[in-house]
Amino acid sequence: MPDRRELCSFPNVVRRVLSDDEGQVLEYYVFVIPSDLAKTLTFVPVFEGSNKPVLEEVVGTGDAEGYQRPGSRTRMRKFGEFLGSYPLSVVPAVVLSGRDNWEFEPSETGGDVGTLRCFGPAAIIDGQHRVGGYVHLYETDETVRPLEVMLVPGLSLADETKLFLDINNNQNSVVAGLTSILSGSDQAVIGRALLDDADSPLQGRISIALRKPGNLFTMNAMTTNISRTFSHGAFHDPAQEASLDDQLDIMKGYWTRICDTFVDEWADADKKPRERAFKLCETTGLIAFSHAAQDILGPNYDPVRRIMNWPQVEDALRSLEADPRLDLRKDGPFMGLTGEVGGAAIHKRIQLVLAAHGGSEDSHLEDLADE
Repeated sequence: MPDRRELCSFPNVVRRVLSDDEGQVLEYYVFVIPSDLAKTLTFVPVFEGSNKPVLEEVVGTGDAEGYQRPGSRTRMRKFGEFLGSYPLSVVPAVVLSGRDNWEFEPSETGGDVGTLRCFGPAAIIDGQHRVGGYVHLYETDETVRPLEVMLVPGLSLADETKLFLDINNNQNSVVAGLTSILSGSDQAVIGRALLDDADSPLQGRISIALRKPGNLFTMNAMTTNISRTFSHGAFHDPAQEASLDDQLDIMKGYWTRICDTFVDEWADADKKPRERAFKLCETTGLIAFSHAAQDILGPNYDPVRRIMNWPQVEDALRSLEADPRLDLRKDGPFMGLTGEVGGAAIHKRIQLVLAAHGGSEDSHLEDLADE
């Protein structure tokens, strides 16, 4: 194996070691990178790339997926302008992962000071907007500023992801749906499949970090409402609880039938937000029909055999679509009602219409006995 080419080295680096009561040890290095090298020596492991990134972005795949949202050019620019205006400002250190590209060489006298040699870029775990600000300042007027960093060697991708979550989980800068995906919640697993699977009516309709054309719902809203969809007691029989695969199939079946029944309303999905005429393709509609699952899906689910009476579900949806009292136009009776308030109001109307059509409590699960 040929020797790796050294890109640069940093003398007078301080090595620090942390340990806990269980004997686990974490080593990291503290030093300064001049801002004219920051762009070359770092990258951001992102979940999806941006159109015009300031920093190098690497979009992972499979087991090596990225775990951060793309950076905001505006935030980076504003931070760079702040640095230019306040040169004596104190900025917290950026946290990097060495990705096996950095090697520490102790000084001849030993101890915790030495030289850190760089053979490739480090992953930014925390501080991409700070790094972007320093880069913006340098690229704007060639001002070189010292960027303090803490580099942690030997981290696995899972370790990086956990550290990222530990640092950012309570900050508004992290997208809630992305946090759910990284922490592996059941609802996020289902939400990701709904976004990706070819047989999903919501394929490409869910945004994780960046809003894209065709996106209807955020992953955060999706995960919240997946949980809401399965709030009916029929899905929580301890002996026969619906598996993730069952829940995914039910979500696909439910929303496929909603799309097929409310044809005019679902046609909004391919329109720009300001051109949409109905509430179904808004988060309000997602909330309303997720609430309504307790009236439509719950009574029609057999937890013992884990099967859904889809003909009854279709009947309920057709009765809703045909009843003029359920008017989902944005300028109709629910005008101005959005989010949780609007979703709850539409759900009450759904319950009223279902009751008028005989309800969904008599689900006739016996019809499935011979299947």
